[in-house]
Amino acid sequence: MNKFYLIDKPLDITSFDVIRILRKKLNTSKMWHTGTLDPLATGGLLIAVWNYTKLIPYFEKDTKEYEFCVNFDWVSASFDLWTDVEYISESEQKKASEFITSEKIIEVLNQKFTWTINQIPPKYSALKMWWKKALDKIRSWEDFEMKSREVTIKEIELLDFNYPSARFRALVSAGTYIRSIAYDLWEIFGTWWYVTQLRRTKIGALDISLWQSLDLFDVDRFLDVRDLFKNKSFISLDDEVLEKINNWLKVYGQFDFDIWADLFVVSWSDVTNIVEYDGECLRAKRKI
Repeated sequence: MNKFYLIDKPLDITSFDVIRILRKKLNTSKMWHTGTLDPLATGGLLIAVWNYTKLIPYFEKDTKEYEFCVNFDWVSASFDLWTDVEYISESEQKKASEFITSEKIIEVLNQKFTWTINQIPPKYSALKMWWKKALDKIRSWEDFEMKSREVTIKEIELLDFNYPSARFRALVSAGTYIRSIAYDLWEIFGTWWYVTQLRRTKIGALDISLWQSLDLFDVDRFLDVRDLFKNKSFISLDDEVLEKINNWLKVYGQFDFDIWADLFVVSWSDVTNIVEYDGECLRAKRKI
């Protein structure tokens, strides 16, 4: 049951809820995802099952694409609808509607949100601080500050604007928080601006065409590992060589393999090992 599935996570459930549901459907407990989504976010969640959980560190999830909506007329502690909403006054809304235009939004995006920026993640998140989730620290009434970190916004564009709502598309590095982008925009414009909808539309090279619904889950609709790891080399080994690799023995000889690359050993369509070649010998790195 070594498989990868790409699930379209529904609204109002956690990423672990998806894992819990799939464990029942597949009758196995050994699975995990390649990157969490907040309960109020929907979209792509890549799930590794059984021994393919060992391949998660090798998956290139350096970029993720999101489409999201924000509103200018309210604020919440979590930067979204997770916590109570407080609306600004009608006079403040009128002032904001006259000041904020699509042209100004586009100008700010081009000037402030291009390539590498420093971002402070939201406290209402699963990000761990000192081995404890930030959200759990809030629930325990702990006082703490989130540390700034560098993230990359490769592309960001305004798709639609009609005060008080705006819709965006962003291609960002893994670990970027869209809610923090909304917070940064709030500081620039001096009004309240928080996320109302958030959808992950791409993970690396995996787009929405490959996803499936959790309700209509099809066990046979799994992803081909060669499509998931297009930048890796897939090789086959003779039984004698494979036996030595399985016993963590070095195999000396001349092989036509890339030097120091992660080589995915395939047997009967399954990835069984990850090895590397230094030009003189082949050695095991991980048994799948």
